[in-house]
Amino acid sequence: MQHKVAHLFPAFVLKYTGKELKILEKHDYDFQVKINESSDILELGIKNFDLKTNNYINNEFTNQVLSYIFSCAFSDIIQKQHAQANYISGFSMGLYAALYHAKSIDFKTGLLLIKDIFNQVKQILGDKNYVMGSVIGFSRTDIEVFSKKYKSVEIVIQNGEYSFVLSGKESEVKILLEKLKLEGAIHITQFNVAYPYHSSILANHTTAFENIVNKYAFSNVETELVSMIDQNILLTSEQVKNEVVRNITQPLNFLNTIQKLSSLGTKIFIEVGADASLLKSSKFIDGEFDFKAIAKGKVI
Repeated sequence: MQHKVAHLFPAFVLKYTGKELKILEKHDYDFQVKINESSDILELGIKNFDLKTNNYINNEFTNQVLSYIFSCAFSDIIQKQHAQANYISGFSMGLYAALYHAKSIDFKTGLLLIKDIFNQVKQILGDKNYVMGSVIGFSRTDIEVFSKKYKSVEIVIQNGEYSFVLSGKESEVKILLEKLKLEGAIHITQFNVAYPYHSSILANHTTAFENIVNKYAFSNVETELVSMIDQNILLTSEQVKNEVVRNITQPLNFLNTIQKLSSLGTKIFIEVGADASLLKSSKFIDGEFDFKAIAKGKVI
């Protein structure tokens, strides 16, 4: 019996593995063409991109764009190899590359969605300083108890039973992360992310995001798309458009998504993107499955 396969798309790069460009070169993929095309479409100065000296990893918008380009490049190679998946899912901003892979949007549309949505979030926040951070080692109940006095802080992503991403005002998130560290957190990280995607502060601006999404053409997906929000299977263009909006304004659950896909018979998960952040998160999830990351090599 052939095992089912899921292709998962990460949000942004925390740290390059260093193998990304070598993998593309192995398949004679001209990555610079994609970089140049994206630079021209977005009027963004990334043509001098380099993994070591000009990787833009600390620029939130450019990081999103480059992550998207890498994921789409790996998607092109997978499609050329006819290595089909049974399911596709996009983690946070990885949704755009997932939609490209599912043939719901074209490459340019993904870039413009990233740009327009980023700018809309920036406009909504104004001069408010928000951050996101991760904590490993506490249950959801524990974190909710510790964060009760910090009104802006909320759980926006659950990666595992004891692994979460928090969002809120910078001053409150920093204090809470430090408190959790003192209380015995296994690991805490403050991300270089100022825009609180998936948080309630954006939920009151659904119409603005709907207006952005309605500017662009979407098609029905060619491979079943699994929501990281509620784990529903999405098929139609209208479902996909709604998911793009919800992806900005509602919390995600990576743990539940992996468990749902496993319950559907998925035994092989492949992270399609630079870095291997989802692979790392998968290590906190129990289950009989094999999780691989293209950026680690030996997948394609």
